[in-house]
Amino acid sequence: MTSAEGLFDSGHVGEAAAHLRRTLHPAIYQHSIRTYLLGRQAAHDDGVIDLDDETFCIAALFHDAGTAKRYNGAARFEIEGADAAAAFLVERDWNTTTIDHIWEAIALHTTPGIPERRGPIAHYLRRGVQIDFGRPELRSRFADSIADAEALYPRAHIEEVLQTLVIEQVIDQPSKAAAPSWAADLLRHHHPGRSGINPAF
Repeated sequence: MTSAEGLFDSGHVGEAAAHLRRTLHPAIYQHSIRTYLLGRQAAHDDGVIDLDDETFCIAALFHDAGTAKRYNGAARFEIEGADAAAAFLVERDWNTTTIDHIWEAIALHTTPGIPERRGPIAHYLRRGVQIDFGRPELRSRFADSIADAEALYPRAHIEEVLQTLVIEQVIDQPSKAAAPSWAADLLRHHHPGRSGINPAF
């Protein structure tokens, strides 16, 4: 597995990577890169030949952008991240259909069962997230790819970082955790002062 930094050093992907490296928590940024690498590997293993790499890179980079202070709006963090990606791409005159595919993939990435039916960008974005946070049996299937990705982009307690950012947002703005949603599940299982990974993660 190759380093993503070499892939993200030019064009719109390079601009997005530079922007999000400055904007996201470092652990979130590294998770976003791993999501790209692992999702791309899953597509390769499935024999997918029509996964547009540039489009998929942008989706993966922005998929948790809603956790950043800059993009902490009134909507769920998934939607705020999707809106951030769309705004970035509109400024660069991307095709509206492609923008819509990216928006949908990001907005749905925490939703079980739907991304898999909404095309390769949504499917493999969700798959990359699942592999990075997945159950042991899933992670064992991608053990070599995971080891390579984590050597380049360490986990850095990503579960605790991500759950903390999402929960802090919804405590401040309860409307961001409307049920059913992953944020609502995290909030329901949140106990202030208790360390470790939230049972709803």
